[in-house]
Amino acid sequence: MSTLLIAGLRGVPMALALDGRSLTLASAVKVAEKGAPVKVSSASLKRMQKFRALLERKLGRGEVVYGVNTGFGSLADKAVRLGNLKELQLNLVRSHAAGVGAPMPIEVVRAAMLIRLNSLLNGNSAVRPALAELLAEMLNKAVTPYVPQFGSLGASGDLVPSAHLALTMIGEGKAYRREELMESRRALAASKLKQVVLHAKEGLAMINGTAFTAALGCLSVHRGSALLEAGNSAASLTAEVTGACSQSFDERLTELKAHAGQAYVARRLRNLLKDSQRLREEPVPQDPYSIRCVPQVHGSLKDALTFSEKVVVGEMNSVSDNPVLLEDGSFMHGGNFHAQPVAMVLDFLSLAVSYLGVISLARTGVLLSRTPPETKYMAAKPGLESGLMILQYTATSLAAENAKLVYPQSSYPASVSGGIEDHASHGVNAGMKALSVAENVSLMLAIELICASNILGTDETGISKHSVELCKTVRLSSPLLRGDRSQGDEIEALARATISGRVP
Repeated sequence: MSTLLIAGLRGVPMALALDGRSLTLASAVKVAEKGAPVKVSSASLKRMQKFRALLERKLGRGEVVYGVNTGFGSLADKAVRLGNLKELQLNLVRSHAAGVGAPMPIEVVRAAMLIRLNSLLNGNSAVRPALAELLAEMLNKAVTPYVPQFGSLGASGDLVPSAHLALTMIGEGKAYRREELMESRRALAASKLKQVVLHAKEGLAMINGTAFTAALGCLSVHRGSALLEAGNSAASLTAEVTGACSQSFDERLTELKAHAGQAYVARRLRNLLKDSQRLREEPVPQDPYSIRCVPQVHGSLKDALTFSEKVVVGEMNSVSDNPVLLEDGSFMHGGNFHAQPVAMVLDFLSLAVSYLGVISLARTGVLLSRTPPETKYMAAKPGLESGLMILQYTATSLAAENAKLVYPQSSYPASVSGGIEDHASHGVNAGMKALSVAENVSLMLAIELICASNILGTDETGISKHSVELCKTVRLSSPLLRGDRSQGDEIEALARATISGRVP
């Protein structure tokens, strides 16, 4: 379920200035999903040129540098002559563009382009400013490489998807112009952009980083945050519809636990329900855990998002490459291409976001179990009609799918390239499943909202102003039932609103 909103670049805000060190998650999402323009600072371009000159001097002195004038991986002992350095980088990109499967969403690739551009601006990858300028122009003119989903191990960088990105920059492979797929050469020409010829180290610098894993981390945190707020809204509506006890959200209770996320969610619920007359103060009869424990369960996701955003934003503003050139002219070799911090976070987020779906499914069960016999499942003629009954089945199926998806990817072993590259993060795989979990949860929340909206019906006596507005939003996608109808499209339409932050 793509949330891409690019339809051209009319009416977009002032260009985002990139400097390699201050990219925020919110800004990255605006570029990736809404087509916000970017620009690179002149200081960053000068810095890149300074490091490039250091590399050129080293090559002029005949120094041997891994990946610059040698082979790669287990072929690092093979020297490459000065006259073949451009061919070496071209061959690297072509050979590593070996991805398969369905294409990654356009917004994921745009986020990766932005993050790679931001990293290159630090200068330590020693590429020419021309590469940064082309990446910026591709973003601004909505030229997006076609990148297959499978191939990255997230260890020596996201090699395979990044090679497909670089392939477009040299005029090969396929790319989208806006959302139309065509040959890369044609997409560049139609946008009045010139393909680049890769010079020494530039192919390696384009592919030997964590841009795709970080991009997936960025979008996963963003969508997880939108789902958290939609989940809080859904829980508040369900609490009103069922006449829940307000003590569960009381500050005097929730502040007794030292978890910031729990305190945040309880405070949010109190604000949403501040003018409700549907809640009760008496704790008996007890509410089901799916209502009583919303601050604790939703709060755990809030804490996970807070931690995850810190890790992801740190990676977005890091130098991810190997080797890297220092200001004193020396090369350092190590593992800055490894995506483990973000891959771990993506596995963590998959699990944390899935909790939101599990508890929503439970609340849907509560709602449906309390419909009166004469309108069971909100059917006007129970038996002849099924009403909302099967929506719970769909939500249960999605929960089962998420239970499979939350299995961690970042703990899977890997040993490639003759055993030299014997550990991998599998960050891209972790990220793609994190997006899938989020999509499934958006559908589950949509189902809860549809059920709560129908059970509330037209009797808004004592209902909070927030819930009144919330039901208006829900009913734009899914009007109140007036007899059985297919609701799959309605669920998906409302799910798109939940995951994109359009549910109040």
